[in-house]
Amino acid sequence: MKWFVGLSVLLLCIPICLCAQISWAKYTIDPSFDFADAVFAIDVDGDTDMDILSSSYNLDQVTWYENDGDESFTKRIIDTDCDGAYSVFAIDVDDDTDIDVLAVAHNLNSVLWYENDGSENFTEHVIDNAFTGAVSVLALDVDGDTDIDVVASAYYINTIAWYENDGSENFTQHIIVNNFQVPWGIYAIDLDSDTDIDVLGASYYGDEIAWWKNDGDENFTKQTIVSNYGAARSVYAVDVDGDTDIDVLGTAFADSTISWFENIDNIIFNEHVIDGALNGALDVFATDFDGDNDIDVVGTEYFDNNVLWWENDGDENFTKYVVDNAFNGANDVLAIDVDGDGDIDVVSSAQSANEVAWWASDLAGIEGGETETAEGLQYGSVLFSGSLHLPEGKRCKVFNVTGREVNKNYLAPGVYFIEIDGKVMQKIIKIK
Repeated sequence: MKWFVGLSVLLLCIPICLCAQISWAKYTIDPSFDFADAVFAIDVDGDTDMDILSSSYNLDQVTWYENDGDESFTKRIIDTDCDGAYSVFAIDVDDDTDIDVLAVAHNLNSVLWYENDGSENFTEHVIDNAFTGAVSVLALDVDGDTDIDVVASAYYINTIAWYENDGSENFTQHIIVNNFQVPWGIYAIDLDSDTDIDVLGASYYGDEIAWWKNDGDENFTKQTIVSNYGAARSVYAVDVDGDTDIDVLGTAFADSTISWFENIDNIIFNEHVIDGALNGALDVFATDFDGDNDIDVVGTEYFDNNVLWWENDGDENFTKYVVDNAFNGANDVLAIDVDGDGDIDVVSSAQSANEVAWWASDLAGIEGGETETAEGLQYGSVLFSGSLHLPEGKRCKVFNVTGREVNKNYLAPGVYFIEIDGKVMQKIIKIK
């Protein structure tokens, strides 16, 4: 069932059952995507269902998988010459209301974006072709001028950079750091709540997770979150403990560890180990899986071929559950409602299995739920178009799928989460 709201009233549905005992049903999206690495989820074609994107290092492909509305996915190739494709991201880069795609070509030292003509025909544009060993990319408005900038990392030159969009998609490189050893994982968010965008990085050879504070004029100053964190691989940020500041999550591949780092004062981050016995802790993502209004965690264990999630009991004590224990070379992971039933599903890639897959949660979701306005909201999911109208007299925040707070007046089509008076709402989807 799909729920729709107009431009003036926001209706959401309350799940009829919330529980931690989730069962997962696996569905393969692509069984032969050689050395599948990155995954991303967004409504690419504007038909209100969730599509999936991925990149294949060995096939040099960037693809999106079109969801027909019943979670039957058709592969659509964006690029077959992205040599060493190693990251994928999607957002409306050029502000024309459709979803564009970004990727890196690791072996071509290139950062790329693909312009969507509105009918999902994509034209390649080079942002940088001298970014040696490009490995990760994301996009958001770094400098607050309402256009979309790009952040990327380069494996061989130990560099994280951002590319300033002049509003016409001409990009100028600005170096954030050039001595951060193998900055594999990157993330960007307003970490210190001063209304500008900061940048985080995981240093694989430097065994470090750090963030760079933006002074408001895009001058970035490094702050270390954790050192001696063996082969730091991934980094993510969200308010884990519900105290209204942004905490950090990370994986230490060699140390077999996934942790969250409690933000004390934007300078001190206290490490809390979620799991210290993972055989190749690779990726991490966080959201509320079980609808109990706290943040749970999902991650991948590369060598033991596991996709796992950890339930938060509300006091940041985490219990491990298995999503899949036979996903060979489990790599990138995210969590989002793929099938539109109101609960959170999992999407992942497997390098050794050459596979892209998703796992449906059997949590009750929105079927049979009652509707009410946002003023009385507990939890739910909606579709909307046009402007987003939130209740007056409430403290409202809107977050995108990466956990970054965004301006509700500048929402491109896609998936968002809302927070009203400190309570995180599950999901809203802008369809146009």
